Amino acid sequence: MSAPSYDLVVIGSGPGGYAAALAGARRGLRVGLVEREHWGGVCLNVGCIPTKALASVAHMIRKVQQAQRLGIMIREWAVDYPAVRARNERIVSTLRRGLTELLQRERVELIEGVAAFEQPTRLVVTRQGQSSRIEASRIVIATGGRPVPGPWTFDERKILSYRGVLSLTEIPRALLIIGGGAIGCEFASIFSALGSRVTIVEQQPQLLPADDPDAVRWLTRRFQQEGVTVSTGTTVQELAARGSGVAAALSDGTHLEVDAALIAIGQRPNIASLQLEAGGIQSGRGVQVDPFLRTSQPHVAAIGDCLEGHGLAHWASAEGGLAVRNLLGDPMGALDATEVPRCVFADPELAHIGPLESQVKDRVRAVRFSFGALGKSHCDEETEGFVKLLVDPATDRLRGATIVGTNASSLIHYAVLAVHQGLTAKQLAKTITAHPTMPEAITEAAASVYGESLVVAARPHTRAQVP
Repeated sequence: MSAPSYDLVVIGSGPGGYAAALAGARRGLRVGLVEREHWGGVCLNVGCIPTKALASVAHMIRKVQQAQRLGIMIREWAVDYPAVRARNERIVSTLRRGLTELLQRERVELIEGVAAFEQPTRLVVTRQGQSSRIEASRIVIATGGRPVPGPWTFDERKILSYRGVLSLTEIPRALLIIGGGAIGCEFASIFSALGSRVTIVEQQPQLLPADDPDAVRWLTRRFQQEGVTVSTGTTVQELAARGSGVAAALSDGTHLEVDAALIAIGQRPNIASLQLEAGGIQSGRGVQVDPFLRTSQPHVAAIGDCLEGHGLAHWASAEGGLAVRNLLGDPMGALDATEVPRCVFADPELAHIGPLESQVKDRVRAVRFSFGALGKSHCDEETEGFVKLLVDPATDRLRGATIVGTNASSLIHYAVLAVHQGLTAKQLAKTITAHPTMPEAITEAAASVYGESLVVAARPHTRAQVP
């Protein structure tokens, strides 16, 4: 019997993989989607979705704790962690079921197993010891990444990756987080709200080393106010499971005894099982691609974290559709990294688009507007944080933005649209936003470029000539 033949096979069903599969199916291709574990990949099952579901719980806890400020007396409340976990499972199963139904409606053929190249156009898919072969005219590799344990080993009981920490059945009394990037900061925010005594260790001088220092200071201050121990410029020299917990020694001489340790120091491309050499596909740490996401085999593309990627689900989704269009011979396209937003779902949230101020300091004009100047922020008791806009003084166009505060991950999309469409600060300033709302911070920040903010007094040295 001959092997089934597909116009397109996608390996991996995460955000990038299922976006590629849907893009191909909607172009009339026969599409096979291969998944080794759970439909939806890491993001849906053990990453973005369950983590943000926990972040919503943490945010609600903080709201309850602050209720007295709104004149509400809550005398007794408690966290039912088994119920919290059950809610997570319901959310994941609902979304996974919806995804598989969508893929099936679009006539994507779902293939369970581990895929490996046998030839450039032939894959072997293995499931439960049984192997089958499939042929493909085009292939998209979307196998994602896996967490790096550093010099240690994950046991997923005491020394944890993000998978293990999401599987905890009890809230740890004391939690060590190694790595102050987005994953580390999100879990620090979550578990400090849940009542854990959290220590977060980052070897760089600040948490979130790739983010705006002004915004990171707000988050760091909030952590410290909530009792989180923040150790920057510090490394973990020893880490070992002992008895009922974990012992750690830090480079600053601190010794810790905690219930569990989360290692969140990064990911590596998940490509070991692909047998890329048999497919004639070049790789280093990750799959190697050209600016159009094509590998050394022109009929094979690769997207997302298998490229030693960016760790962003929405970026991978955009790459998925683009990779299929490029493989089909549409006018070739490439993504502009400066137009991709980055969000950290801590409390407060951080969101960013474009370059950092420090990267373009002499070529932009930076304006900053505090949420504390907005009426809506006082109504909601959410006055912390700010909007920072970076404006090109020659063209008046928005180059980038940073937001720290409640709902920053949603508010940033005003700036994303402005950057993508090449809007000017004047156009933003003239946009009418409803009052009282948090988005007013965007338009007021833009208006302040010209000394025209309705809530902040103009300063002579920041006033610009109105075009």
